[in-house]
Amino acid sequence: MTNRKRLRRRNWRPEQGIRLHVPGPSAGTAGSGITGTGTVRWRVRVGSVYSAPCVAEATVHVAGNGLWAIDATDGTVRWTRPDAGFMSAPPVVDDTVYAGQDRFFALDAADGHTRWRRRMDRWSHTPPAVGGGLVHFVNGSRYLRTLDAATGRRRWRRKYRRIGWNRSAPVLADGALYAVDERGTVRAFDPATGRIRWQQSTFAIESRTPLVHDGSLYLADGLGHDVFAPDAATGEHRWQAWPDVQSVSSIATTPAIHGNTLYVGSQDHRLYALDATTGKTRWHVVTGGCVDSCPAVADETVYFGSDDGHLWAVRAENGRVRWKVQTGGRVESPVVADGAVYAGTRDGYLYAIDAVPAPGAVSS
Repeated sequence: MTNRKRLRRRNWRPEQGIRLHVPGPSAGTAGSGITGTGTVRWRVRVGSVYSAPCVAEATVHVAGNGLWAIDATDGTVRWTRPDAGFMSAPPVVDDTVYAGQDRFFALDAADGHTRWRRRMDRWSHTPPAVGGGLVHFVNGSRYLRTLDAATGRRRWRRKYRRIGWNRSAPVLADGALYAVDERGTVRAFDPATGRIRWQQSTFAIESRTPLVHDGSLYLADGLGHDVFAPDAATGEHRWQAWPDVQSVSSIATTPAIHGNTLYVGSQDHRLYALDATTGKTRWHVVTGGCVDSCPAVADETVYFGSDDGHLWAVRAENGRVRWKVQTGGRVESPVVADGAVYAGTRDGYLYAIDAVPAPGAVSS
């Protein structure tokens, strides 16, 4: 393990007082934003980030150049593991961090020491689903695999897809385990045994991880612009829709939901808000780059990143822009916790930014 004092001195780079840029009316079809500024609380160089961080017990865990545990308050590095973590978000359950790449790790969240590890035949690029004493994950093989969360021993595995880079992670919700293969077939498994409860074909080719909420499963076509909403209990199709904009492109993100509104990012540089019951488009906001970041919703605000290096905050009800902040690289999926937005970037930084700065506030 790398020396902690040395890491603090080299990587801790607080950036207090950076101004948040508030765009004018041309930034989105929903209108102009609130005039105001805010601050970036801190940023830390962790290496290129390809996924969302995880915040637990005032610590931000993020996969960059290895796996990092960073104090959420001031950005000091608590520990790092250069041999664990790469492209997938590292979930924290109880006091354990789970991370996969060519090996699968269960690490102590307090200091990063290894509790168990398991070698894999192929790399994993998606986060595991952890719950009920089990860890469910996929990698580049044909199998959905389940391990004992305490020991790492294999419980079961099921063949469900062809070999290839998997873009969709398994999801645990309401007593079921859901997984989508590269051809858009959705399967619901019994988490304890791996028995298939139902399966349903869709046209969501190379879909990203689905969202399960209030009895529906939402997933987008990774190579197209359709959004699908099968019933989570039966697989029956509820609706299939696409944003009603001619230029709409592939939707390569996991949706987010707030109330009865579904939010999805698209590679046509837009974030869309859809009616969660019908799929009808409510509004959209235009950015300066592909929106490959999965949105996060908190306090009536939708946060998301764009490939042109901006983190955005827009009103959940109408898409009006609150603010955006420019970073040095593509912004990955953010998370919101304790009044801050945490997001990693491809140019190698993890940022902590005030979630909703007060209108008219001036940075020092």
